[in-house]
Amino acid sequence: MPVPADTTLEARERLALMKLMDEGEYAIPFRQLDVNLLIATWNIQHFSEKKSWRALKYMADIIERFDIVAVQEIKSDLRGIAKLQEILPGKYRMLVSDVTGNTERFAFIYDARTVIPTGMVAELAFDLDTVTHYGFQLHRMPYMASFRAGRFDFTIVSVHIFDSSAAFKEKEIDVMAEALKKLSEREQHKVVDRDIFVVGDFNIKKEGDTFFKALTKHGFVMPPQMDNLKTNFKQTGTYDKIAWVNRPDFKFEGRCNVVNFGKVLFQDQNPKGGKKQISDHLPLWAEFKINELTQQLTQVINQ
Repeated sequence: MPVPADTTLEARERLALMKLMDEGEYAIPFRQLDVNLLIATWNIQHFSEKKSWRALKYMADIIERFDIVAVQEIKSDLRGIAKLQEILPGKYRMLVSDVTGNTERFAFIYDARTVIPTGMVAELAFDLDTVTHYGFQLHRMPYMASFRAGRFDFTIVSVHIFDSSAAFKEKEIDVMAEALKKLSEREQHKVVDRDIFVVGDFNIKKEGDTFFKALTKHGFVMPPQMDNLKTNFKQTGTYDKIAWVNRPDFKFEGRCNVVNFGKVLFQDQNPKGGKKQISDHLPLWAEFKINELTQQLTQVINQ
């Protein structure tokens, strides 16, 4: 399907978005092949065929800044994400899940020049009783896939925790984190990869609450400054997270932030910013240094 040409307004706002991501408070690091890895997560509210071409162009401009983006809240109708793929450069690929709770899908959008899938794509599910077929499952089944960036193999899990009763929400985070932690501790070669990132909308309102502890008590770590990052459009809550099992195969570079697109986009609308047109969440990103050959060989010797 042909992508409509930019209007003057769109061109100006896209340039303003470029500047926002290049300079100042919200600057995003440059990507370096086989050196760093930029992971982002974005809950795109009601992502369906109803997103306008204008909104999709802005979304594509943001996604292009990262090696891999985990997207939550894609609706069952895939025409919206198909239009997004038309706008993204041909080097970008997608993995899209089946419909899960609340008729939502997950997706991984990745730059095939810097990140390649290594074979595993699955939903995170748990064994049910063989007699009753009853057991606990997450309302929205987390979506997971394995990738390689340079010499670094990793698994990324995208989640959208169901914002229901406190007890159920805490259990969803707790059960999921416990299962992923056990996966990371299995013997090498028995799993696709033990370097696990879990990202997405956890509906964690603040640092130190019961939902936050349900994640961290299983050994997942997050950047300390991430607790101060407000990830919703109004910047009132820390809903979204990027967490990982702390292993020596990679290093957090100390940089993470949101893309505060509301400062420059849809300035002709009332209210301004694009909350209605794009999302009520901001993209959240973090930068990691991936292992070099010398580091990899040193790890072998130390083992």
